[in-house]
This record gives sequence, C-alpha cells and structure tokens, in this order.
Amino acid sequence: MLGPTSSMQGPLAMLVSAFFFAVMGAFIKALGKEIPLFEITFFRAGVSAVILGGVMLCRGIPLKGKNQSLLLIRALSGFTAMSLNFYALAQIPLGDAALLNQSSPIFVVLLSWFFLDEKLSGLLVLLVFLSFLGILLVLRPSGNVFNLAGIAGLSGAIFAAGAYVAIRQLHQTDSFWTMAFYFMVVAALLSLPPMLLTWVTPSPKQMLLLTGIGLFGSLGQLFMTYAYKNDSASWVAPFSYAGVLFSFLFGVHFFGDSLDTWSALGAVLTILGGVALLFYKNRMAEMTRQVGEK
Repeated sequence: MLGPTSSMQGPLAMLVSAFFFAVMGAFIKALGKEIPLFEITFFRAGVSAVILGGVMLCRGIPLKGKNQSLLLIRALSGFTAMSLNFYALAQIPLGDAALLNQSSPIFVVLLSWFFLDEKLSGLLVLLVFLSFLGILLVLRPSGNVFNLAGIAGLSGAIFAAGAYVAIRQLHQTDSFWTMAFYFMVVAALLSLPPMLLTWVTPSPKQMLLLTGIGLFGSLGQLFMTYAYKNDSASWVAPFSYAGVLFSFLFGVHFFGDSLDTWSALGAVLTILGGVALLFYKNRMAEMTRQVGEK
C-alpha cells in the first residue's frame, strides 16, 4: 500500500522500465519474420548478460549464486517463457502479445496454491476468474489471436509465473542481480546451438535492432530493479501494466494493428484483474509480516 515513505521514484522507474520493454518488443516484432527466433533470443540474453555482469563487477556483487539448482530451474523457466513470448511477438498483434505476457500474475497465484500450499480465498478466485475471462476475450476463437502464436504467448506467461515462484524462494539466498545474470547466461548458452543451425546474417539495420533488443531489455530490467528497491512491490508493480498500453500504441502506429471492442474489453478485464491480484497478494504479505513482528 502507499505509505508515508512511498514516493513517485518507484512508479516512475517502473513506467520507464515498461516503456523500454515495450520498445524491445517492437524491435522483436520488426525482426520476427526476418531473423530466426533463437538468433533474437541469443542477442537479447547475450547483450544483457554482458551488461549485467559488468554492473555487478563494478558494484562488487558476486556473480556466483548460492542456490544453484533453483537458479537453474528459474533460468530454464525464464528461457522457455522468453522464447514463447518472442515467438508470439513476431506472429500476433504487439499489444495482444504484451497483454498475454502480462497475464502471469494469474498463474503465479495458481502455482503458489499448487506448489507452495498458499490459501485461495473467494476474492482471489473471483479475480483469477475475471482475468481468465479477459484472456478468453483476447484469445476468442473468432479472433486472429486464437492460433499457435496466441497459445504460445499464453504458455509463455505460465512459464514466466513458474520463474516468479522460483524467484520468491530464491530471495532467501540470492540477490535479484544474481538471478537475472544466471537467467541471461543460461538463455544465451541454450540459444547458441539452435542459433548456429538457423543463422541468418543480419544487415547493418538488423544488427542494430538485435543489439537494441538486448540493450533496451537490460535497461528495462535495471529500471525495474530500481523501482522495486526504492518502493514497495504493491505500490510499483501495477505500473508495469503501462507496458501493455505502450505496446498497443506501438502496434497501431508502426505495424498497422487494430484494437476491436472485444479485445479492448479483454485487455481491461485482464489488467484490472492482474492489478487487483498484485495489490491483494502484496497486502496479505504485508499484513503477515506485521503480525510476525508483533
């Protein structure tokens, strides 16, 4: 919740992060049908690994993590989510792909209930239902998103949720920097073999876009880290949904995408449900912490 120590630094940083991630998505969309998937994934992960590793060395943050097995699980889940999301970005409208990617809070709730034995209240079930209804409106069979790419985008959100559940456990042993660095190194290594098999030599413009994907992805990650470091998660996390709005605008302006009534309604329901879930879960966590301190 917004408290006396909260400021606009965190939300502004999250808005900048959302913008950078939306730019990254637009670059992927521009390259998606010209450059193979794993070549894009390799540049995204490789450039970020170099940038994050450099920042960590300058700040004296250890590159080696403590919980190696869980770091690997988080990285594998994140790599799968990234690959599926990038495939969706290349094939379906930019805003729809971004919305599906941002539906992960729904699956975080369900996976936390299944794997971490967290309670599901009636309000949580209602919020999850509303969010799922929004996703169905975006993926409706009569629309142009109910296809392999649309299902890939939704599956990417599920794997991203798995990565977030692992992150919640990793916070007990490793820093966010270490988690992000491991994720990018593993993603780069896994992308390398299929990239070499499907390599397409990029033009100077394409190379600039590929480098930009890694650069803007890294900037988005750094600003997101700053946002969570300086304000509570319940205050800053909902601002990440601005990335969906940025992506819809980029899609309409640069790629000729359109937004019909049903997709717009689905987007509203999914975003409202996701934001409410974030507020509710973080509020419950804060209340639990306060009770533990008494």
